[in-house]
Amino acid sequence: MKNKGFTLIECAIALMVLGLFLTGILGVFQQSKQVQQMVYGRNLQEWHVFLIQFESKLAEGRFSRLAKDKIYYDKINSTTKRAYECRIELNANRNEIAIREKNGYEPILTEVKQLQFRKNNRYILFTVTFLNGEIKNGKWTIEKI
Repeated sequence: MKNKGFTLIECAIALMVLGLFLTGILGVFQQSKQVQQMVYGRNLQEWHVFLIQFESKLAEGRFSRLAKDKIYYDKINSTTKRAYECRIELNANRNEIAIREKNGYEPILTEVKQLQFRKNNRYILFTVTFLNGEIKNGKWTIEKI
């Protein structure tokens, strides 16, 4: 009478295949974590570049007024010496924050779901909500007139 079952060699081969599979899965998880850290680092870098662009654009002119998702500032045309209005705003159709000057349009932050400005004494406080749910806050000091 023959016993039905697996031989020791068959069990060893099955365990080896299972071990290789689990090692591969572990590698995928580790690589996924590295990719996530790189993406977060890139998002953080994009946020810092946005803050620098935001402040430099507002420094080129004079703060004018504020709307819920727009900040207006006036710039002087160097040739005509006349002031014209510019703004930094959320373009909800494109999910980005952009600078609008004269006829120009310059996106400065992407993947944005919501932008909210608030004025608090000498500060402009703003909150940016990204499409992935992440929320970042910023503060800009209004220059004394």
